[in-house]
Amino acid sequence: MVTTLKALKRNSYGSEFIQEALHTVYETLQPAHCYIAYFDKNQHKATSLAYSIDDHFSNTVFTYLINNSLCEKMISSGKPYFFSNNIPHTYPFNQIITPYLLQHYLGIPIFSRRGEIVGVIGCLFEHPYFFSEEQHGEWCQVLGDILGSDVQYLALLSEQKKLLCEMEECQQEAQLGNFHVDIVTGSAYWSKEIYRIFQCEAESFTPNETTTNQYIHPDDRTRVIELRRDMLDSNSMSYNVIYRIVLAEGKNKYLREHCHILRDINGIATLVKGIVQDITEFYYLSNKLDQASDKLSVTYNAVTEGIWEYNLETKILLTSPKFWDILGINETNVNSVYDWIIMIHKNDRSAVIKCFSNLRNGDVTSIDVEFRLQSGSNDKICRWFNCKGNIIESSSSHHYNRVVGILIDITDTVMAEQQLTLAKTVYDNTSECIVITDKDNNIISVNKAFEKVTGYCHDDVIGKNPRILASGYHDLAFYQKMWRSLETQGTWQGQLHNRRSDGVIYPEEMTINKIEDDHNVINYVGVFHDISSRKKTEKKLKLLANNDTLTGLMNRRRFIEKVEKYIDQINDVSADNSPASVCSLLFIDLDDFKIFNDLYGHDFGDKVLQKVATILRETVCEHSIICRYGGDEYAVLIKEQDINYAQGIANQLVNIISQPIKCNDIDINLTISIGISSYPESGTTHQALLKNADYAMYEQKWLGRNGVCVYDQQLQHEYISKLKLRDKLKSAINTKKIKVYYQPIVDNKTGRVCKFEALARWYDDQEGFICPGIFIPIAERYGLIGMLGQLVFEKACADLDRIHRSGFTDVVFSINHSVKEFSQHNQEYIFETINNYNLPYSAIMIEITESTALDDGKNIIDILSAFRSRGIAISLDDFGTGYSSLAAIIDIKPDLIKIDRSFVVDIEHSKESQMLVSLVIDLSRKLKIEVVAEGVETQAQLDILSEMSCYYIQGFYYSPAVTIDDAITILKERNQNMVLDVQ
Repeated sequence: MVTTLKALKRNSYGSEFIQEALHTVYETLQPAHCYIAYFDKNQHKATSLAYSIDDHFSNTVFTYLINNSLCEKMISSGKPYFFSNNIPHTYPFNQIITPYLLQHYLGIPIFSRRGEIVGVIGCLFEHPYFFSEEQHGEWCQVLGDILGSDVQYLALLSEQKKLLCEMEECQQEAQLGNFHVDIVTGSAYWSKEIYRIFQCEAESFTPNETTTNQYIHPDDRTRVIELRRDMLDSNSMSYNVIYRIVLAEGKNKYLREHCHILRDINGIATLVKGIVQDITEFYYLSNKLDQASDKLSVTYNAVTEGIWEYNLETKILLTSPKFWDILGINETNVNSVYDWIIMIHKNDRSAVIKCFSNLRNGDVTSIDVEFRLQSGSNDKICRWFNCKGNIIESSSSHHYNRVVGILIDITDTVMAEQQLTLAKTVYDNTSECIVITDKDNNIISVNKAFEKVTGYCHDDVIGKNPRILASGYHDLAFYQKMWRSLETQGTWQGQLHNRRSDGVIYPEEMTINKIEDDHNVINYVGVFHDISSRKKTEKKLKLLANNDTLTGLMNRRRFIEKVEKYIDQINDVSADNSPASVCSLLFIDLDDFKIFNDLYGHDFGDKVLQKVATILRETVCEHSIICRYGGDEYAVLIKEQDINYAQGIANQLVNIISQPIKCNDIDINLTISIGISSYPESGTTHQALLKNADYAMYEQKWLGRNGVCVYDQQLQHEYISKLKLRDKLKSAINTKKIKVYYQPIVDNKTGRVCKFEALARWYDDQEGFICPGIFIPIAERYGLIGMLGQLVFEKACADLDRIHRSGFTDVVFSINHSVKEFSQHNQEYIFETINNYNLPYSAIMIEITESTALDDGKNIIDILSAFRSRGIAISLDDFGTGYSSLAAIIDIKPDLIKIDRSFVVDIEHSKESQMLVSLVIDLSRKLKIEVVAEGVETQAQLDILSEMSCYYIQGFYYSPAVTIDDAITILKERNQNMVLDVQ
């Protein structure tokens, strides 16, 4: 039945299609009365489009209110509604059906392309009738869908017809008449309406300039005559004038005269065409016309399809606004039908042109064509449209020269069809085997991969149960569990063994899904693939699964299993009667191992790891379990030994490994950090022991590396304290309680402040002032440094913007960046923040320690290069305290070096400090790098630095770090170019 409906849709259109559909409803359901009606926009009223009694069409047209009707219940349910109770008394137009003994009602909804209910197919039955949604549900749905566009279109035409009649009445009531005047001959033509307006007879009155001017009111006559003459003598093409006329009985009328002037090639007026309107009742008629126009606009805009009309002779295209909205084209860019035909995709253009050519040649009376719009260079992204139309009779010439139709966006439908085609292609060509069964588990479809793997062809298995593949490998309980999973969860996934057509048993990995429709099973879909090769590979890999290939030690997975098993044995007294009830776990990490890979290559690093593994085997006791935990980390489980014994072994390892180790004839100095946990003090589960030993190792890293740290209550207390401080810091960052202070950097030659260093300050309500030396490492350790750095940077940029707006536009802010901030946080916010405040990049200096870039290698160097390319300066802090100061200068190429305060504080008394500072200043001068001395607190320190030609000074001698308000005050006191503060 569905196929018949779709065929019906292809063969008819409009009213013909509505009647054919009504006939189809009768043939299918045999109702005594049947009608198709459309709903108004607000679903308040229904109006019939077609009505039949016993399949005989009636000319009766009826309208009824939807409220409290059976249609209202159909609309609320969104699907066919069947009612069987006292139909004659409940039906809204019972005056029509009263003579009939109607007992049952069926309302079938009609849907728009958007899925909205726009009408109803009403069926009334005299004899008992039972409606089955299972039998007719899909038919009703398809019928409602395909009727939607035509019902909306005919509803629109019906409304248009009413509106056009109203507009024609309005035009008659508007008292409009047309005329033309031949300037050359002086002859004039009036329509009958003008004679009526002037209340004169065409037989007795000859219109000309003299006779018509006599009618003009004396007070308006001169103005109108002069206007007409001025318009004719100028280059104007039209004019519009309102004046009064005086009729024979002395009655006055107000007229509006609108004229278009035609001129020859010399610009001389030759003909005047125009209209005359009696506007005495203008406001009344104007209001009525506006209302009619508004109704027409609302009707046009209410439908989802675009409506169009094309005149085959004049080639004029008329459209509804929705037409261009659907196409997504600006109507002002299209001046003719050819303009939008050019926009059609090149592969579809000829088909569209051929359709219109056939119409023009009289070969066909309707068109139905699909096309895409040209999408530029990207042909993969196209929208599809369906254009339908029929030739209709012209109302004026009685010629069939107009084509009226609709435009529909069918992109979703086309895409769905393409997806189905793609799905079919994937189904046939995928390497996964697919088998589909019906609800009774009989095979209805298999793909090519299934045939290839199982050896059964399509015809061999269709209609049969998948048990033909059973190998006998699995028992009944296995299949019962499978079906239980399918019934309760709708899916099953697992491995099983099946048998090929040649009898060979093979393993496969399979997923089965239950497909339901309204909680009824309709299909089962199984997807599987042959895992024979994988099983063979797994057997080979299992041999290597428990050991690290590089060192030969136990790998991490196997080690965790061993620790878990040993802890379970200790906890389970019944499983192990041994008196041993303790054990210890060492977590070992090589310090700065990355350096060896960077300096000598990864092959060298691998040999170092092997050397350490050998030392571990030779040092720890024989019944211990040694593991390469990952990368440069090792773990050791020492059975039946307490924490004291484990600590002795750990210290022994630290001493041995700290001795020079020869590798490839190279003596290397290696250190390790070890964390120790013990059972039961540090935990009673393998997870706790591993976690706590790992934490103790990282605590040793925190304390300075190259040593041993035991996890105990004090460590746990410190750990908890750090976690609390971490949480407080995170809250302080989120609530923006971190403040930014600024310490001035003074040019000692001029006494002016040239820079400020932005420094984070934190005051907690409970802890009080918390030193940056405490909370900065916490931020770095727990991943908060990025949030903290961004907060400080944004606040600093806001304050720098305030300083610049105060007039101190040459002031630069130096803002610290942590090495962790570079590696853990995206730096793009720096450019965005600077741009948001319209600051010059040169006003920002990023300050890093000299070891920052060397710690993280090329990544930070690249980021610093990106800063420098934008004009952001780089400052190297704490210079002279790192292990590779000259390398830092070469790699980082800073714009400024800050001499660490540890050298400045001893500069008065230490010759070595003086010599180092002098060397740094000389080196910087030759490299054209500025130098700032930090921590200057006395006049003596300042004098010595000045003698060395170090003029940029930062320290308490001038000022500690202060708030932004105090910083502006310092600028006003020290810098001469001060202006009023812009608050």
